[in-house]
Amino acid sequence: MKLRALTPILLVLMAPLVGCNDDDKKNTSTSGGSGAWAVGEDATMVRLNPEGDVWYYPLEVEGDLRAIACKGEATGVAVGDDGVVLRTDDSGETWKTIDVGTRAPLRAVILSGTTPAYIAGDGIVLRSDDDGHSFRAVPDAEADFTSVTTTAKGTYAWLTTASGQIWQLDGEVLKPVFTTSEGPLSGIAVTPDGESMVAVGAGGLVVRSDDGGAHWSSLPTPTRRDLHAVRISRTADLVVAVGAAGVVLRLDDNLGDSAQELLEPGLALRALHLAIDGQGQAVGDHGVVLRSHDAGVAWEALDLGLEEALFGLDDLHGEPHL
Repeated sequence: MKLRALTPILLVLMAPLVGCNDDDKKNTSTSGGSGAWAVGEDATMVRLNPEGDVWYYPLEVEGDLRAIACKGEATGVAVGDDGVVLRTDDSGETWKTIDVGTRAPLRAVILSGTTPAYIAGDGIVLRSDDDGHSFRAVPDAEADFTSVTTTAKGTYAWLTTASGQIWQLDGEVLKPVFTTSEGPLSGIAVTPDGESMVAVGAGGLVVRSDDGGAHWSSLPTPTRRDLHAVRISRTADLVVAVGAAGVVLRLDDNLGDSAQELLEPGLALRALHLAIDGQGQAVGDHGVVLRSHDAGVAWEALDLGLEEALFGLDDLHGEPHL
């Protein structure tokens, strides 16, 4: 893992975590009900608990896992190449495959606070009305979708595309609501009430809506790096995004805007999770894992000894998301 130490961001390279070798790999049946989960290249799945232990999961699937979404302290859904969808309802002790009727690459998944759930991928959007136990294809999904978000109730969903569009899904009706000519969009997030949302993409692009997605505007940012993932606080006064060169972009109504690059230019952060208490993680290329205790102001690096890129991240959590 190659890291760049930049002030004022605190970056501490920690000792290697206690891990599982080939002889003692285990599931999470003894690991408790909290911690960060990451998925990535070559069906990689790892879990970190708050004490700093790490578990590696030997999954019986092939290809890359692209995203993971969790709910409460027991349920998680991971998606990836070749239409793979995996689900756990026992904090990862067992995983089952869900047949969703496609072989398309699946790139994003979100679970709401009620029963709707959504999966997005290349030329396909899937919707669930039974809390992610089964999914069906949404009509007219004629784009390569890169990310998806939804409200706490799950009534609406919004998706980004590789062609720079934002689409809204209302029930079975899927339609584009915004298009940019500045490049691909790769991440989107919304407040629980659906009033404010933000999407990120190529060249430091950040677009925002504060009227439920009816109108969008570009925001000036202090970075030109490609951005891959984003979170917005429930009060809409903080946006945190990550991307190329390990950039961490913070648009903060209280502390001001900032952008710090934590990795070498050839590496990137690909996914981000932040909880309401400020605890969070970011993961990316070459097995990079960063951890924050203050909503992304300061970061510390965890050396898991991974070589595989990590593309997706979430938390089996009791606390709400940021």
